[in-house]
Amino acid sequence: MEMLIKKRDLYLHQLIAYRDTPLIKVITGIRRCGKSMLLELWKQELLSSGVPAKNIIHINFESMQFDNIRDYRALYFLVEKQLQSTRNYLMLDEIQQVIDWQKAVNALMVDKDIDIYITGSNDNLLSSELSTLITGRYVEIKMFPLSFKEFLDFKELEKGLSQQENFDSYIKYGSMPAVSSLPLDGQVIANFLQGIYNTVILKDVIQRNVVKDTMLLESVLHYLMQNIGSLFSSKKVSEACSIGSRKTNLEAVEEYLYMFEQAFVIYKAEQFDIKKNLINPNLAKYYIVDTGIWHAILGYHALTTSVLIENIVYLELLRRNFEVFVGKLDSKEITFIANRHDLQMYVQVMATCSDETLLTEKLASLKEVNGTSKKLILTLDCDTLPTIEGVVVKNVLDFLLE
Repeated sequence: MEMLIKKRDLYLHQLIAYRDTPLIKVITGIRRCGKSMLLELWKQELLSSGVPAKNIIHINFESMQFDNIRDYRALYFLVEKQLQSTRNYLMLDEIQQVIDWQKAVNALMVDKDIDIYITGSNDNLLSSELSTLITGRYVEIKMFPLSFKEFLDFKELEKGLSQQENFDSYIKYGSMPAVSSLPLDGQVIANFLQGIYNTVILKDVIQRNVVKDTMLLESVLHYLMQNIGSLFSSKKVSEACSIGSRKTNLEAVEEYLYMFEQAFVIYKAEQFDIKKNLINPNLAKYYIVDTGIWHAILGYHALTTSVLIENIVYLELLRRNFEVFVGKLDSKEITFIANRHDLQMYVQVMATCSDETLLTEKLASLKEVNGTSKKLILTLDCDTLPTIEGVVVKNVLDFLLE
């Protein structure tokens, strides 16, 4: 475990930056993406900086040891009994298991000398529950499965493999940290990832939201997975999931889409009309949190390489704190518009630049965009091409390893 957790420096540095600030640190992400390992790493960091072990309280609500702690009063008194007279550090793992947990966290912040870190596998933590009591008093640290760069650090890679061959493994087997410790066997990895998928769907979607029509829910998710990177509306999903004379309820479909987002199974990229300077609320693309889970559920068969690359680039942009949209420019599409406080990028993703017609189309749409924003084409071609009329053409692997 220690070897795995010390590699996630992207997130550790954020915790270091926010240490001892009057903010609750909320680490969110899909189950098994490494949140608990990050807390273990943070505990090591605190100990090495001189914090006494007794001043660090770590509670994992998925452990049977704390199975009886299911409401905020029990949580408050459990923590209170362990507090020391000097600065305390509290880590609450998978906090969504505790009913009204935010009341205990809020009271501890008010009453005690304490620095609080919590993790959760459902974004409802921030959309509804947290907002009632501690709005403006928390910072969210969004955690994702391994980036390609982290994957190369984690995985015991076979010697002599090219970077492209390693990337092929990354696409096929995915980016969940624990995969790196498993044998490079398709069936073993598929079984493991199916287990994560089933747990997330059962605990973080069905049970949490008291879903009754599980058949429709799974039908909607399978439609999304089969149409990664396709632009569509929730109405189209509803129509596609209708069976025979049984018409699907559009409102239910929209609720399920929201539930999947809340559980970090899928991520939504809305369409942004560049000329009209507005978001189209009716059209979006959806991406899966992990291409390994995609393969485990739908099978190890070929999907258009460019679509999988697109999925990986989208998640990488999110890791780098960009807000990401799908671009529309008249009848043309720009794969991603990525906005951050210090940078805006227009990004086209394509498997290869050898298709001159497609390359010309991608270039034309980027050249039509006004302003000084960075314009980028990402491709799997081995050689990075020179800048073409202000557009940088880059190997996607070089981009991922920056």
